[in-house]
Amino acid sequence: MSAVRQARIWTNARFLALWAGSCLTHLAFSVYLLTESWYVVQELDRENWLGIVMMTTTIPRVLLMAAGGVLADRLKRSSLLFILNVSRAVMIGGMVGLLAAHSLNLGFLLVFALVFGVMDAFFWPANRSLMPSIVPKEQLVRANSVMETTNQLSFFIGPALAGVLLRFGSFEAAFGIAGVFLLAAGFILRSIKEDKVRPAERKPKFSQELKEGIEYVRSSPIMLALMGTYIIINLFFAGPVTAGMPVLVKTSLSGDVMALSYLESAFAIGMMAGGALTGILNLKRKRAALALGLISLAGIGSALLSLIQAVWQGALLMLIIGIFVACNNILIAAFTQESVKPELMGRVQSLLSVASMGFVPVSYALVSVLLSAGVPVASLILSASILLVLFIGLILSTVRIIWNTD
Repeated sequence: MSAVRQARIWTNARFLALWAGSCLTHLAFSVYLLTESWYVVQELDRENWLGIVMMTTTIPRVLLMAAGGVLADRLKRSSLLFILNVSRAVMIGGMVGLLAAHSLNLGFLLVFALVFGVMDAFFWPANRSLMPSIVPKEQLVRANSVMETTNQLSFFIGPALAGVLLRFGSFEAAFGIAGVFLLAAGFILRSIKEDKVRPAERKPKFSQELKEGIEYVRSSPIMLALMGTYIIINLFFAGPVTAGMPVLVKTSLSGDVMALSYLESAFAIGMMAGGALTGILNLKRKRAALALGLISLAGIGSALLSLIQAVWQGALLMLIIGIFVACNNILIAAFTQESVKPELMGRVQSLLSVASMGFVPVSYALVSVLLSAGVPVASLILSASILLVLFIGLILSTVRIIWNTD
């Protein structure tokens, strides 16, 4: 990357604010999610409920994400991001209070997970649609690479920090630091100065704007193909790997929270490496096919994950999986940001997110049901990974538009 091109990103004050705010938000999420997972598995000893807790977060995100996209196209995105992050910080403060009173039971945890999911539905469309409005089109791949790489640095630091806080501190300290990070991120994102958009003479109805976004996606064969593919990917990958990891650490490896943090940190390091590699290569051809091929490789890695017998083996595989997932995320993000109309960006991004997460609640629920029925978590991860690889192979061999799109 040339010095001139680098300067376009690193001297862009608005990009820097979005970058810093996103990093802190991801850091908060990684601390929060590991702490929540370990609280369910270790403190409450309800590992079969972990998938249900995650499902409770995901369902409102899926149901409300499209509405969040319309809101992102209507309102000032930086202000919306500020309100949502500060609100989540306040919510986590309530969790800390309940913890201090020894009253944070499974019921309260499910309520907090539900509220977190609702706020997520409005946060991510605004966050993702802000990038193309502050970065030149020719810099989107590299800007997304920088964002992905440094966000994953946050995901590397987060689990390690959460592990240390839980090992030598308390659940209150771990949740509390997540709230502080969200608060700081909210104020940084609020500082982004957005270009003023000339208001329409007559503002369309909320439902009409949502319909416009749906029609736009329906008219694009490649968008439909990607949406359908990612529904299945998240059914076979998100639930078994995300919800199964704490259980795998506890049952198959007999590990503690530090072992879990090692695996999640290894995944984050892989994501950083994948993000940096994609930015250096700046790939612009056959991105859709390449992205799906990389997810297939990630599926092979997760299949091998079910066979591990030591923490270092899991860490190595999570590192490799992270590389493939990061490359896929950046290629798809840059592709959609370049090809979608700016005035529809929030809605299209939200619809794609709905499609990609639509079966995640089902996946989490299936994981909980199967674990409760006595299915070993290793067998669950292996079966899901095989199905994922077979499905991607079928798509790549039958849907020609994926090969013909850059």
